[in-house]
Amino acid sequence: MSITYGIFYNGQAGQGQAATVAHQAAQALAKHHIQTQLLTTPGIPRAIALIKQTLPQLSALIIIGGDGTLNVAMTALLQANASIQIGVIPMGTVNNFAKRYHLSTDSTAAIELICQRPALQSVGILACNQRRAVVSSLTFGNLADISNEVRQTEKQRFGKLSYLYRAIKHIGKNKSLPIRYQFKHAGSRTLKTWFCLIATTKSVGGHTYSASAPGKMHLSLLNNIGWRQVLPYLWFAWTGNLQNSQSITQLTATDVRITSVSGQAVTTRIDGDPALKLPIELNYLADRFDLIVPKSV
Repeated sequence: MSITYGIFYNGQAGQGQAATVAHQAAQALAKHHIQTQLLTTPGIPRAIALIKQTLPQLSALIIIGGDGTLNVAMTALLQANASIQIGVIPMGTVNNFAKRYHLSTDSTAAIELICQRPALQSVGILACNQRRAVVSSLTFGNLADISNEVRQTEKQRFGKLSYLYRAIKHIGKNKSLPIRYQFKHAGSRTLKTWFCLIATTKSVGGHTYSASAPGKMHLSLLNNIGWRQVLPYLWFAWTGNLQNSQSITQLTATDVRITSVSGQAVTTRIDGDPALKLPIELNYLADRFDLIVPKSV
């Protein structure tokens, strides 16, 4: 019986580099007697539909790109209620998922890992409103808006300094909003929220936010930011480290419904991209996929 891997990528990404890597991966897998089917189409809805349509023919799905591309692919798997082995060739601007599981950003090394399949690791994700995957993180609030303001050219020229500059400009300008967090097994809490980070694991992009809590999502809330909290806030803006501050509320949960109490529109960002407005429901799906990883993970 023949084995077929799907290779999903954004044909417009990286000035065509993703397409080149997709063909390189197909050639490498052919040497291991694995057939491949290249999956690419413009637009997220069409991409999700294409993956869902092709899934019954596949033994594994290889995803080329960053967290945004991963999100599209895993949203398709979530909607199809499919379980399939996943391989990742990181090529995106944001590669938090790849960093978390120590996946090489060198395409040649990533392709070799997929061909050899030295180990598999079960990976959990979040389901947002039961239809949208959250692969790495969901954010909302003032810091989530910073990434909208920082231009790509600023990122390339100034790196983290561009985010730090924007973060300083936000201090004192925007107030916290009352946000209700309704937990399935722990009741409801209304908390002042200036910024909220919800992660699928204890770390995002190499930054550890809280202690390990297997099988649960991690919620880290910046409650309010004024000039009294400048130092811990700037430390977060520079390092991503939310620990060791009285301005932080940290929670873990398997399920939560999040609502803007004031009715003010609050837009989330999922895996770095603008997404749904509150209210939303999040459910942690433990061990949802098997990921091809190095033996050391």
